[in-house]
Amino acid sequence: MTKPAPTDGVVTDHWLDEVTSPSQPLFDRATHRAMAWFAGPARLVRQAYGFVATTPGKLTALTLVLTVAIGAAGLSMANFSSVRHERLDVLLNSTEPMNSAAHKLYTSLSLADTVATTGFVQVGLESADSRARYHAALDRATVAATESVLGTDSQDREIRELVVYIQRQLPVYAGMVETARANHREDNAVAVNYMSNASALMREEILPAAAELFRLTGIKVEQQQNELTSPQWVPISGFLAALALLLAAQWWLWRLSRRRFNRGFLAATALLVIALAWVVTANVLTWTAGSQRFESTAAPWEQLTNAQIAAQQARTTETLMLVSRQASLESTGGVGFEQMLSQLHQALDAYEDAEYLERSQRFAVYTARAAADNWSTAHHALVADLSAGRYDRAVAHTTGMSQSGKPLGAVSAAESFNKVDHSLTELIADTRDVMRSFIQDGVRANRALGGGVGALTVLAIICVCLGIRPRLQEYL
Repeated sequence: MTKPAPTDGVVTDHWLDEVTSPSQPLFDRATHRAMAWFAGPARLVRQAYGFVATTPGKLTALTLVLTVAIGAAGLSMANFSSVRHERLDVLLNSTEPMNSAAHKLYTSLSLADTVATTGFVQVGLESADSRARYHAALDRATVAATESVLGTDSQDREIRELVVYIQRQLPVYAGMVETARANHREDNAVAVNYMSNASALMREEILPAAAELFRLTGIKVEQQQNELTSPQWVPISGFLAALALLLAAQWWLWRLSRRRFNRGFLAATALLVIALAWVVTANVLTWTAGSQRFESTAAPWEQLTNAQIAAQQARTTETLMLVSRQASLESTGGVGFEQMLSQLHQALDAYEDAEYLERSQRFAVYTARAAADNWSTAHHALVADLSAGRYDRAVAHTTGMSQSGKPLGAVSAAESFNKVDHSLTELIADTRDVMRSFIQDGVRANRALGGGVGALTVLAIICVCLGIRPRLQEYL
């Protein structure tokens, strides 16, 4: 039997199908290339899944999960502590001094008006001491106005506008006072109008702007204080989650190895408990010092400031009674004297009732109360003399000097006011020192928190690795 001859040089086999290229291939070239690219990673994923399905793989995955959880909690705490520490420094060194400068501006402007008006009715020419006090008050106000904007940013537009307005009006006021003094030395009656207008400018325009500036800077301090004393919920929740995972891992490891305790995991748990207790304690101390104590001290500070301003304005309008020869504070545009005394005693009561203020200032409180009583006596004598037309005696009760230049002998309104003002200045300074100490307590509570907690979390991760190592060696 002869074999069939080849056709066109190609050997054919009738028992085999001829291989031909498909007219429509199942995958195009791009698909084949993509499958080639992902074949390696897919194989690695399958191998990793196969490894994780084994007991050594589960132990390794557990170690990685615990490491990530503990490390994330520690890193979060370190970041939050660093940010809080920086913002507490800003509050202590920028925002609070800005509020203090606004307070100094407010009280210095009021005192300058009081001294200028009082010197206007003194017997003879104004004393050098009175002029020095007036210029010193203006200098303090000028410096404080500049310091009030040092800690501002683009969001404090209203604060900057108030400072610009005060700085613009202050030379106008000083010019009117100097004009009044010049006319007073020449015995020109127009001096009274200049002095009254200058005092009205201060009391009706400049001081309200300074009061608003003091209020806005106080709000800024309060807002930052509340933000910085709120609990750090994110790091605390991170530590709680890491601690829960660690406890669950110990339970699973006990079920796996039938060993109830793992020394490495127990050490890591103890370290996390210490870190969590440290974080919670620091948050409680910061909240207590910065929120509760600060707020309880800020209220007397604000009341004492308002009482001092009211006393200075009452002294100013009391002096204007002599200038205008009218026997009531209300007729000169001032607050009532009895209203001022009530406000003063309420502020002193608030200071004495404050829990965290120094008791060493009780003498200043006693001095202020006694001086206020003497001032009230001198004021009523002044009103009685003005009502009866005894102008010379009224001047003597106000300034403490008779027309002949001799001391009055009795306690004058000037002497009593100076004691009240000096005592309030001491109490306000003491209150501010206490408030700053509370902010510093918050800074100290957060100073070593980030680094200490970070070190504890690193040690906890090392303990987890050391604790899982013997279990892994059992399968190697």
